[in-house]
Amino acid sequence: MDRRRFLASAAIPVGVMTAGCSFGTRTVELDAEIERQDEGRQNDTYLVYRHDGEEVRVVGFSQGAFPASLDEEFGLGLFIEYDAATQVESFRFDLRAPPTGEPADIYLAAPGGDAWPYLTYGRVDGDGSTRIALADAVGSVDETMFITTVIDPNTAAVEAIAIDVEMELTAEGVPGTTYRAETTTTFEPKTRADAQPADERGENDSNS
Repeated sequence: MDRRRFLASAAIPVGVMTAGCSFGTRTVELDAEIERQDEGRQNDTYLVYRHDGEEVRVVGFSQGAFPASLDEEFGLGLFIEYDAATQVESFRFDLRAPPTGEPADIYLAAPGGDAWPYLTYGRVDGDGSTRIALADAVGSVDETMFITTVIDPNTAAVEAIAIDVEMELTAEGVPGTTYRAETTTTFEPKTRADAQPADERGENDSNS
């Protein structure tokens, strides 16, 4: 299943997670099941969060461009898919590319439309990760959110991106219930040659 068909383009917000549980709430910790789709020109990783067998939210990472080599810059999309049953209260993405050595520069693409308020963006002191976070969401961010970033390598090729995710949700129709997720995963970018369908790679090899 190509989850990207559910995505809707959203404005990019333009500063760290502080939302917490109020007195009397029940906090449900969610673990992620990891799904990867890397057929041909598709390179996506999904963190699928469920509670009692029901899908609560999906957080995903989608490579937006395939460079000739991983020494070149490329796009990476971060998204939280729409779910009418939950409201996003806060989120944090810490990205480090590559996981060791001098980190790449990670930029937010220029936003379109109205920017979301209260977004934190910048390097984490002493860590080298780039943090993109929303500490206090408003009603307009309960739909699918898509944030576009650009990964610009420095001294090392970006063969992997370490990603730490935190997210807090409230359940619609279930007062006093808060979902909390904290997940670490790795995204492996692909080059243009990697993303080429197998039949095209074979054809090019035969013509060389």
